[in-house]
Amino acid sequence: MSKTLRAARCAASAATRRPAASALTALLSAAVLGACMPRHDAAVPDPAHNSRNALDWAGAYEGVLPCADCPGIKTRLILNSDGRFELSTQYLDRQVAPQTASGRFSWNAAGNTITLDAAGAGQQFRVGEGRLLQINRDGSTPPWDAPGRVLTLLPKK
Repeated sequence: MSKTLRAARCAASAATRRPAASALTALLSAAVLGACMPRHDAAVPDPAHNSRNALDWAGAYEGVLPCADCPGIKTRLILNSDGRFELSTQYLDRQVAPQTASGRFSWNAAGNTITLDAAGAGQQFRVGEGRLLQINRDGSTPPWDAPGRVLTLLPKK
């Protein structure tokens, strides 16, 4: 086969492959760009519904919260619908009986976090469905799956 015939066949073959490659490139580009576009059907939180008015948050919560120099702090926090609380804490490996404090709590403006008064040392908790997340002392919120930071709502008797 002559060099000219071979070159012609190669050019013809390349010409038929280019449209397929161009179509594939265009399809992949559209898919990538489409994935990066904001979704307009994504759920937008309704500001009229928050933890305070949409959840059954009143009740007794229990868990073991972190301690700097002990295995943990066994904690029971009872929230009453009238804004009162009772907090029982027991430092594991250190206290025989729990300490109990009573006071009032307040909600933040967003309705998703409570702050205990001075009797509860000003502790803050994010309120979720059936659980409370202890807020860091600096006001930052750890993730819900942070170990030892969640109090769980006990079943009502």
